Amino acid sequence: MAKKIKESDMYPSTKNALRRRYPLADGWKIIPQDNRGTYIPDFTVEKKARKFTYRIPVEVKLECKATQPHINQVNRYARNLAGPNIIIAKKFLVYPAGTNTTLIPNDIDVIYLREFTCE
Repeated sequence: MAKKIKESDMYPSTKNALRRRYPLADGWKIIPQDNRGTYIPDFTVEKKARKFTYRIPVEVKLECKATQPHINQVNRYARNLAGPNIIIAKKFLVYPAGTNTTLIPNDIDVIYLREFTCE
């Protein structure tokens, strides 16, 4: 019997992809399941530099088509993570390779994980 894949199975590959883009040596922290009280992004990437904090909300989806609720969710996380002296540097949605992401606007970046595919 094939193992049922869960969204959380994508987390290690997502963290690796984020780490390649945001190295620890450059001061970036990757916070998994960043519990902020009423909302929990799958990951928050964060870096403190001088008087600013740069944050990047990351949401992982085990779906083969991007939807408006996915976009709304990552935008809501970006609004909630923003604040005085906090800059939302980017926003990411993470999907399996082959996902239809034509709906995603230009202000949200997409990471496709090759280890997971849509058929």
